[in-house]
Amino acid sequence: MMKKRNTGAFTFLAWASFTFALLAMFIGIYTLEETLSVKGYYAVTALYLTMASFVLQKTIRDNQEDGEGESRRRNTGAFTFLSWTAFGTALLAMFIGIFNLNQPLSVQGYYAVTALFLTMSSFVLQKTVRDNKEDQDVYGRTEVLE
Repeated sequence: MMKKRNTGAFTFLAWASFTFALLAMFIGIYTLEETLSVKGYYAVTALYLTMASFVLQKTIRDNQEDGEGESRRRNTGAFTFLSWTAFGTALLAMFIGIFNLNQPLSVQGYYAVTALFLTMSSFVLQKTVRDNKEDQDVYGRTEVLE
């Protein structure tokens, strides 16, 4: 018998860490002593990085599962390439912005760590939501905590 992949505690941790990372990034952007256009750059880049992380994690997992005998691939090579390119571009844009930020190293470090935290928590949350949905399909609604 297959066990559920995520406990309620892990699911909570995934949601909490993603929420905290997103809030930390946007609180930092809001309090940044820069022009609105600079704040906008970081906000858009943070959202782009978040979205790209979700899409890349999904694409990687779909492609891995498709290799396990399914006859029809869910993602084309072009979509897989786009996923990797979007993620790389978003991460690069965020770190170019952080490197060029005219702030002390401690402030740049805050944004760098927050960007990495947001990226990692996006991957973990996307995986957790998908695992829980698949477990729900196998075990039924009553056995899977959301």
